[in-house]
Amino acid sequence: MRELFFKIFADSYFNTGISITAFSVPHIVWLLLIGGGIWFAGYRFKGKDMQTKEKTLEFLAKALVIVYIFDFFAHEFVYDGMNTDKLPFHLCTLMCPMVAFVQFNKKFKKFIEPATALAIVGPLMYICYPASVGSGEPWCYQAVQTMVFHGIELAWGVLNLVSGKVRFQFKNIWKTAVGLGILTVWAKFGNSVYDMNWFFLEKDALYIGLVESGVIPKWSLMIFTPAGVFLIVLAVYGIYYGVNAWLKARAESVEISQGGVLAEAAVAQDGAAQEETSKNELLQEEENN
Repeated sequence: MRELFFKIFADSYFNTGISITAFSVPHIVWLLLIGGGIWFAGYRFKGKDMQTKEKTLEFLAKALVIVYIFDFFAHEFVYDGMNTDKLPFHLCTLMCPMVAFVQFNKKFKKFIEPATALAIVGPLMYICYPASVGSGEPWCYQAVQTMVFHGIELAWGVLNLVSGKVRFQFKNIWKTAVGLGILTVWAKFGNSVYDMNWFFLEKDALYIGLVESGVIPKWSLMIFTPAGVFLIVLAVYGIYYGVNAWLKARAESVEISQGGVLAEAAVAQDGAAQEETSKNELLQEEENN
């Protein structure tokens, strides 16, 4: 039985030679599946009441936790022992319990805006450059778990905005900055204890040797990494405001257009009524004569 599980969780179960590497065809297919799934869920939100939308968000939060916890039971067969890197010291893995707290604990509701922002930015960065997927087949457990976990987290964040439950406001963006500061300290503590590279504070995120080659000092990553993530958060806020402005302008344009059509219809109706009145008056005059 144990050997069967090792075979099921192997990187190359079918030995096809097809691998998922950054920006390969399988990687792009995964991105399209995740993006398409989120778009479809957002489309289905149209016309739904807030209670239905909330149930969807609750389902995603529960699914995220289940996928994360189950992964630890599979480590024995995937990594031949526990993979310490999966502990909640990275942005995405730490956001898993945070999503659960924000979704189900009223005391954490005040953190929903920064949680939503980081639940979008973290997975979005990671799935675009899936460093931990390795070179296994695109349908092997490691690839599926990585993409499904980050896809669910991203969906939860995006659908919070689509549902209208969360509205980004620039005046609150400082909360996200504080959250990134706390994460930096937490990850640095984990790195010092476990000798890891959580939140990319020991080696650069692209692993191109910026610290090892002496281009930048290691301590600078405690500034550059959270600052880089925060810049992406700013970009997401900007996109959110831009899309909302476009939708508002479009709605106003449609409203004006509809108003013009209604006005033209009213004028035409008045003209027809006046013409009918004139005809009646002429007929009345003819009858009198």
